[in-house]
Amino acid sequence: MDFVGTPSVDSKQLHLDGPQQRLTTFKRTYLQLQQLWQRGGPKQSDPAFGSTVTPYLQNINRILRAEVHTPAPHLCIQNVATAQLYILLSSIGTTVCNEQSTKETFRFFSLLVDSEDEDFISDASFADRLIVTLKAISRNGSLDVEVETAELLFAVAAKLRQHSEVLPAWFRPSLDAAPKSLPDTSIALERSQEFPLVFMLLDYIHHNGKIGDFARTGLLYILESVGRSNNLEKWIIESQMATMMASGLGALYSQLSK
Repeated sequence: MDFVGTPSVDSKQLHLDGPQQRLTTFKRTYLQLQQLWQRGGPKQSDPAFGSTVTPYLQNINRILRAEVHTPAPHLCIQNVATAQLYILLSSIGTTVCNEQSTKETFRFFSLLVDSEDEDFISDASFADRLIVTLKAISRNGSLDVEVETAELLFAVAAKLRQHSEVLPAWFRPSLDAAPKSLPDTSIALERSQEFPLVFMLLDYIHHNGKIGDFARTGLLYILESVGRSNNLEKWIIESQMATMMASGLGALYSQLSK
């Protein structure tokens, strides 16, 4: 059932529309979502409000999915990149407590990570927003959320493996080369802020099934990039990454032996 004011988007028609027609539909849908979000106020974290915004998120994803299967130009994807429209979707994902809207947020960011049109993966602003969004969503704690979080982190790691030149968008080590007399917990916190993708993958390394597979393979992909970045090699040696990997793998093998 559509909510009042929800635009009707026909997936079949989207494949027939020209680039400009799709862009008009996309902009209208995004504007309605933006206005709805701004009017939400204190209701934004209410699951019922999440049910209200979900149809708009679904329509945005339908438009983007349809566009990537049509010939260029892909004006909607370009619009997301140039206007940083992912910021609103990140705000919704980190605030709304609703399973369906969370799934649509995952689908949106997955579409952008996989996009070949705009280089979202090299954009530091996009990287920051994605990490913030995944951290907030993962606090939900459900198995489905953990699987989708690990899978999206893996997708980013796979991109970094293929395109090491985009590493600076995700890995930003401190420029202070002087040794620091800080407690281990403070050093770990600082390291996690320098390369949050790694530490999020480390959180899942001890899991069985898809979650652990995505996390372990993602970390291996990042380790493959060491030879192409002196800063990353130095960071891995000085950080607690090796210790945390060993601890996580030890916990996994302990589970398997039972």
